[in-house]
Amino acid sequence: MSEKEKNTPEEKQNQSVDFQHYLKKVDELIDHSPIRGLFDEIDKFFHKHGVFSSIGVDIIENGDELVIQASLPGVSKEQIYMDIEGTILTIGLKNDATQEVKDDQLNYSFKKYSYSQSQRIVKLPFPINATTATASYENGMLVIKGQKLPEYQKQIFLD
Repeated sequence: MSEKEKNTPEEKQNQSVDFQHYLKKVDELIDHSPIRGLFDEIDKFFHKHGVFSSIGVDIIENGDELVIQASLPGVSKEQIYMDIEGTILTIGLKNDATQEVKDDQLNYSFKKYSYSQSQRIVKLPFPINATTATASYENGMLVIKGQKLPEYQKQIFLD
């Protein structure tokens, strides 16, 4: 008889209670002030630098035109980049900033550099003509309009 089969229902219940007690203690430890503060600071860092940010995208089919709307509040036009290949659209944001602080009275200066990047890759239902497509950005909304192309073939058929 194996060791597992020797355990009675009461022993199994006690093991379950012990495990639940252990999980409760781990949760209490993590929620304890210094450790929780550390986790909160890590979350703030990643959200501030765009690592976990998501770009909201809506795709609207309007006859023979495809309209893609991306919500990008608080972003300048210079930070946006777009790329399209077939039915794959990439919308991204780059933020490259330099801050220089000089204090002649205290005789010190320093430069602070920061760089962050975020992107969203969207599979379009149809390829669009990239050469005639237009994009505009106003009030935090990026709008891309392009003529739908017939579905392109991925294979070459033999005659």
